[in-house]
Amino acid sequence: MDGSAEQRGEGSQADSWEKFYKEHKRPWRGMGKITLDIEPGSKVLDIGCGNGKTTSALISMGMDVAGLDFSPTAVDHCVKTFEGKAKFVVAESDDIPFADRSFDAVTAVHILEHLDDGQLEGTVKEISRVLVPGGYVFVRSFAVGDMRSEGGSESTRGNGIRYRYYTVEEMEDIFKGFEIVRSERKDETTRFGAVRVRIECLFRLPVL
Repeated sequence: MDGSAEQRGEGSQADSWEKFYKEHKRPWRGMGKITLDIEPGSKVLDIGCGNGKTTSALISMGMDVAGLDFSPTAVDHCVKTFEGKAKFVVAESDDIPFADRSFDAVTAVHILEHLDDGQLEGTVKEISRVLVPGGYVFVRSFAVGDMRSEGGSESTRGNGIRYRYYTVEEMEDIFKGFEIVRSERKDETTRFGAVRVRIECLFRLPVL
């Protein structure tokens, strides 16, 4: 079974995420922090919207938001939570159901680390397709050295959800067709002494 089949088939990552969202109605609380160099009213696609933490931040910034997730439970939660303030769709990140050049920006917050190689490549291609020339993609992902990583580049949690851990250089290579606006690693020590490590990047699709 290849990675894409594992992601989508019975007993797959999709099943693990669906179970996760059914058991945790609000797994992430608060509002995400997003930095985008665009004006209020711009069209933004939130890939892997989950329970809407990033979507909430984008709405507060005055953006015209669409959220996408492959979990019907997550999308249903967002539809009820935001009550028409954003549009939501059940779809895969490597098969985005929007027309070419539909968005001024895309956010991919803690989604890329859950994709296999084929999906990752397809997702970047789809992001490139739906962005306007000069559009931005904001990426946040767990990095090598994160407390979840168990010292490696991949791990699977007890809930069956798989994680991959990147370096800044690897993330820049994943988006090698984009201009790098910002790219950095952030380390944060929790009150229990564990270290959260993430990558935050802002890329820009070149204007040809």
